[in-house]
Amino acid sequence: MKRKSKIVIAILSVLVFVVVSLFCGVYFVFLHRYEGSEWDRPFDPSAPFDLSKVKTVEKREGEPFVILNLADVQLCDLEDFFHFNVIKEEILSLVDEVRPDLITLTGDQTWSNENLMSLKRLVRLLDSLRIPYAPVFGNHDGGNDIDSAVLSRNACADVYEGAKYCLFDRGPSDVGGIGNYVVNVVERDRIVKTLYFLDGGSEDTLTDRQTEWLIWNADGIKAANGGEYADGMCFMHKPLPEYREAYRAYLRGEAEAEGDVHVHYSLSGVEQTGFFEAATSRGVTDYVCGHQHGNNFSINYRGARLTFAVKTGELGGAYREEGFALNGATYFVIEDGKTTVHHRYVDANAFRIDE
Repeated sequence: MKRKSKIVIAILSVLVFVVVSLFCGVYFVFLHRYEGSEWDRPFDPSAPFDLSKVKTVEKREGEPFVILNLADVQLCDLEDFFHFNVIKEEILSLVDEVRPDLITLTGDQTWSNENLMSLKRLVRLLDSLRIPYAPVFGNHDGGNDIDSAVLSRNACADVYEGAKYCLFDRGPSDVGGIGNYVVNVVERDRIVKTLYFLDGGSEDTLTDRQTEWLIWNADGIKAANGGEYADGMCFMHKPLPEYREAYRAYLRGEAEAEGDVHVHYSLSGVEQTGFFEAATSRGVTDYVCGHQHGNNFSINYRGARLTFAVKTGELGGAYREEGFALNGATYFVIEDGKTTVHHRYVDANAFRIDE
């Protein structure tokens, strides 16, 4: 074979290899759907409660315990690939300032069907902080169209459960959604706070079974806690109907707000039947949600504080007006038996190192 023919064949072989590689890359990163691990873990409310099965985070004796909440980070493989450092630097700045003992994420960590690289990059970042973190799902975490997202919600759960510092647990398989789980904050074997994480992101309702599940956990922890309900917090993506009631009561002067009140978007969220009453009567004093990027408040209403967390990162569309953006994070400080809430607003332009 002539030398010229060999060169042509070599070039064609390289081109074929490049084309096939590109096709495989595009397919497995953007077109192929990863279904994830199915799980079968039915909830049995008649089963005995086992406190040892509840995950824990240690509070240092005599020191405050800080929970930093990141809401609606909303990363996307395609649109945000070259802007990930904006989110990364913002999160690192918030962590450096707040110095949290736990990071919670109230859903919509990603927002598009292309969620494979973005979720894994976020998880790698959070793992690198060596701080426990606990996410719930939002309405976008399985993609804009749940049936076509690269990572299904089960596949996202695989990523979380495979991470070193992530506390996520799929929870029961038959109460509604994926990722209903409990974490106790403990100090010298004493329960300081019980954190309930609920999946209300993909549907517009919290189910009766989720309420029953919370009651079972709260009552079980009470029995193991000297007969007293542990002070509790609920983290979910969408607001309960009581958020709307609390805001209206605030406008009438019948409810007190802690800090600024920003309501620019709808107050609609999940529907539920008795969840708020059941949870509040069992020690839950704080409710934390995201979802509506233009809303941010903490209002005390009917024995609990309802907080719209500040959206983290402007990439997914934070509410903006001249001279101000609802961008940053919300954090909670647990100290001396009290929990205070703080909203930190951040100028994301400070982190645009690629522009």
